[in-house]
Amino acid sequence: MLIKPRPHSCQRPRRAAGFTLIEILVALVILSIGLLGVAGLQLRSLQTSHSSFERSIATLQARDLVERMWAGLCDLPAPGVTTGPNISDPNHPIRRMEAAWRADHIATGTFDGQGWAGILEPPVPPNNAWTITISWTGRFQGQTEQIVHHFMLPPPFRPASCPREDS
Repeated sequence: MLIKPRPHSCQRPRRAAGFTLIEILVALVILSIGLLGVAGLQLRSLQTSHSSFERSIATLQARDLVERMWAGLCDLPAPGVTTGPNISDPNHPIRRMEAAWRADHIATGTFDGQGWAGILEPPVPPNNAWTITISWTGRFQGQTEQIVHHFMLPPPFRPASCPREDS
């Protein structure tokens, strides 16, 4: 049987195994850098989400104007009638619809204080597509963002559902 020798009283006792203060500080620094990276990713995610929200609102605004114009087809001049106002005249039915649309979005505060602008451009032959451009200043990036929406209306006609002009 082996007998373990006793340490002499002048020998140092063995150090306890464990972490040193420097190792703990290094681990804390690495953990802090990782958490800062996660926080940065979260912030960027929120910014992108808000930008997507603003684009969705702008798309809904464009669709709102398109729906108003489709609903106002009966207000357009009948084919061959050239005595009505020119499309650039503010009294033209389409320009009145556009003015009402603009007033509604200003009254509701959509993009309030963000440099919001909505522009309706009449169709240009040969494609005859109307163009709505909505622009605003992004809340987080601070740069101008815009959507461009193209759509077509049928040529002026009098659907059976429209009231007759002579009645």
